[in-house]
Amino acid sequence: MNWRCLRLPATLHASAFCCSLLWFPWAVPASGQQTIALEGWVHTENGRTISSGVMIRLTTAEGLAVVQQSPSSAGQFEFGGLAKIPYHLTVTADGFQAYEQELDLSRSGDKTILNVYLTPLRGTKQAGSELPTLTDSKVPRKARKEFEKGKRALRDRNFSEAQAHFEKAVEAYPCYARAQTDLALALTTQRDRPHAEAALKKAIECNPDFVDAYSQLGWLFNGGKRFSESARVLQEGLRHSPSAWQFYYQLGIAHYGLGDYNKAEEEYLKAESLNPEPPAEIHVKLADVYLKKNAFDKAYSEMESYLRAEPSGRFAVKVRELMKQLESAGLVDAASVSKR
Repeated sequence: MNWRCLRLPATLHASAFCCSLLWFPWAVPASGQQTIALEGWVHTENGRTISSGVMIRLTTAEGLAVVQQSPSSAGQFEFGGLAKIPYHLTVTADGFQAYEQELDLSRSGDKTILNVYLTPLRGTKQAGSELPTLTDSKVPRKARKEFEKGKRALRDRNFSEAQAHFEKAVEAYPCYARAQTDLALALTTQRDRPHAEAALKKAIECNPDFVDAYSQLGWLFNGGKRFSESARVLQEGLRHSPSAWQFYYQLGIAHYGLGDYNKAEEEYLKAESLNPEPPAEIHVKLADVYLKKNAFDKAYSEMESYLRAEPSGRFAVKVRELMKQLESAGLVDAASVSKR
């Protein structure tokens, strides 16, 4: 049922209530006001993906929160439907210095693209994706040089050039797992999913302990609605990194796509337990699961949690609308839910 025309009379049978929060659009600025999308990637200084603990926060120049979320497992983020005004961007990650930047989007076009590179704190250990892989020590010099050139091109968002260098790197040494994984990233940004999938599978074949390849492949499968394959890959990744909350988060998406809402709930809750500061959007995803299960009180509670975390977040307007509809339909007792 489309949320735009959703009406909930008190006599409505619960099973008919199947609104999906996950597809709510971003809050739309005032009528006639131009909007812009902000897209980007978060990496370490040398272009690697940070495996966990990354949080991106966008506020107005006056300090009002606009959105706060974690990037995808490939380090990508995108905020759409933003008003063309100045913003302040803050990116934090465990073991890295906070990154802050003033963004004046009032003079930009329809989309602004941004690369964020984080600097490690002094004395911190390398993040998991920065640790040498099983195949790194065997890489010949020629392949390594091409890989470094590819990373620089990827950093400059020259994806075709990055692809060419990564392809030369894996041609010189096919089992270069790190290069295969970054080749997949370059291919994905150019919408070449089949070849990206092949590169990631090769990375896993060569180095089963390189968890970046599992998370990126799971993300790729989820994006293509290949949920069963995503679940299998992510479960395999969990065997190598059982405390990585992103695997559980992506598994929640996969199980939701498969219609297994009990399992989706379990995975989202596990992700929440492993990450002390999970992305606020996890409450929206849980609310959507509970709506599918007709657990309206739980859905309402998750919506409240989302609004506490992001009162001006991208789902805030539609979440408030849906909460009011739940109340007016008599499907929840707002007072009793709030007291829990």
